[in-house]
Amino acid sequence: MQKFIFFDIDGTIISEDGFLPDSAVRAIRAAREKGHLTFVNTGRTAMNVDTIIRKIGFDGYIYGCGTEMEYNGETIFHIVQTPAVSRAIETLVHRTGVAVLYECSNAIYYDETARMLPGLASLLEHYDQKHTAFYPVPTSPDWCIDKFVIWYDAASDLKSFQAGIQGKFDYIDRGNGFAEMVPCGCSKATGMQKMLALLHATPAQVYAIGDSLNDRPMLELAGTGIAMGDDSMLHPYADYITESLQADGLEKALKHFDLI
Repeated sequence: MQKFIFFDIDGTIISEDGFLPDSAVRAIRAAREKGHLTFVNTGRTAMNVDTIIRKIGFDGYIYGCGTEMEYNGETIFHIVQTPAVSRAIETLVHRTGVAVLYECSNAIYYDETARMLPGLASLLEHYDQKHTAFYPVPTSPDWCIDKFVIWYDAASDLKSFQAGIQGKFDYIDRGNGFAEMVPCGCSKATGMQKMLALLHATPAQVYAIGDSLNDRPMLELAGTGIAMGDDSMLHPYADYITESLQADGLEKALKHFDLI
């Protein structure tokens, strides 16, 4: 029976420092050769999915925690915040002392006038090293965002920040002073639901593989949720825990379930 396999990127297919195991590439391609459909389901927006990932070969993509979807090379869903909401978030960021990175389908923006915390500085350096373009927040009145992430510390007014996004964005704490904001009603699970409806598939046919808490919705929706062995925060929501990315966990999981 054909299965539908959804993969997170960071920590699942590729490491933070850019290590892509040959075993992961081999396993994903083998699953497709066996007749299964494979999908990326990532918090990254479309422009931030590297060519090295796309070259593996996937049937579709869910970007930005369900804010955009692509199937067979065609965009089938995309939700964007209004300029008014986007500027209101910019004001909130300044008022609450968090560092921010705004994510859009076609660009990434940092705020030159907001705080610069070490986590953001490190990520921008990483983007610079791998030639991923990022830009200062523009002044144009039509500027708008898909989603965003923040870094915070003891000097940040995190409670006021969380109150300010209530009803507009869901707050996902990723640990270590880092959090992800996704529009209410969007998640990796809602993206999967839309994709499964398009494909006339049921959750029982679905395997989802991830490594962090923003993968929880897709693991819970899938008939079989698989967590990588690195981050114990996700493990309580998984049906199966495989080994780490570095220990060929993705390939071992697909072999365990006879998907390759």
